[in-house]
Amino acid sequence: MSSGGFPIQMAGIAALFDEVELVVVRGETKAGGIPLPSYASVTALRPPRGHDFRRKLSVAARLPYYVRTLAAHFRRADVVHVPLPGDIPLIGLVLALLMRKRVIARYGGSWDTNTQTTVMNRLTRALMRRVAGGRNVMLATGDGTEPPAPRMAWIFSTALTRAELDRTPACVDRGVSMPPRLVFIGRLSPEKGVATLLRSLARLAGAGVAPLPHVTIIGDGAERGALAALARELGCEHAVIFAGQLAREPLSAALARADLCVQPSLTEGFSKAWLDAMAHGLPVIASEVGAARAVIGGDGERGWLVPPGDEAALAATLEHVLTAAIDWPALRRRCRAYAERRTLEAWTQRIGEQCARQWAWTLVNGRMEACER
Repeated sequence: MSSGGFPIQMAGIAALFDEVELVVVRGETKAGGIPLPSYASVTALRPPRGHDFRRKLSVAARLPYYVRTLAAHFRRADVVHVPLPGDIPLIGLVLALLMRKRVIARYGGSWDTNTQTTVMNRLTRALMRRVAGGRNVMLATGDGTEPPAPRMAWIFSTALTRAELDRTPACVDRGVSMPPRLVFIGRLSPEKGVATLLRSLARLAGAGVAPLPHVTIIGDGAERGALAALARELGCEHAVIFAGQLAREPLSAALARADLCVQPSLTEGFSKAWLDAMAHGLPVIASEVGAARAVIGGDGERGWLVPPGDEAALAATLEHVLTAAIDWPALRRRCRAYAERRTLEAWTQRIGEQCARQWAWTLVNGRMEACER
């Protein structure tokens, strides 16, 4: 089991090939997990210990173990797929390059430098730029008219399958509930900006906005306790529900009850939450980070953009959106139409086509085939 969109995306990547091995770090058991592909063989790596600097020391101490284990699997592989950034994925990328394997590397964080960019992020992106091309398929999560770097390509991010989209209720012909129902989806860690959302909610309460929106926070993480304490400190805990990590069906049910999605991240590449919300006809208020402008468009197109970390701007935008005369059905239909073009199947097809071009392979009925030389 795993959480978020990882298992679903791994199933998409696996569909391109005959066999798949997943070499992943073992994590703690949590509620709301999604099964990894049943046809994949799974090897669980021992996790590093601690956080931040202690984690780096732990990775360094266990480096021979990680290299030895990864190399044993890489030797049997025709292609190595590496989701970045991360310390162990970076080890995997360097090792795959040294072993001269065909590589699919996807950078999932913000390709643009921002306040959350680390030295490791910079090194990872520099390496990807340097080795891009030929057998190395280097993808950056995002969107744009120009490629992220020479010989690299953008790729959107999604966990939304065609089957899920077809059974997702598209309740587009409606306005806003009273009180309005907002939803956040994501990991509860500082860079996701949930504290900014809570402070903006307190600003609305202080300004006398009534009825005060109710916020459902979907996801889990190390910051959950601190965020619950902040909600109590701000006096808005009555308007906030911490729903925890949800599997896909409960997540869909929660989105069907919501009016608006708020994603105030300090850094982002292409958030899967944007598409999950839009599939349900929910416009998104998001920080202008990563591909947010390309996805959400101008104000009122498929949502609204605010500066990252600006609680006053977020509060003002929420007040405007919830009180202005807006054609909600038309807005919801635009959101749904955007999500329909970005399913997991379309994501997998785009990755397969990029690999086929660079490797001179063919993509036949959704599966990669190596051409004989």
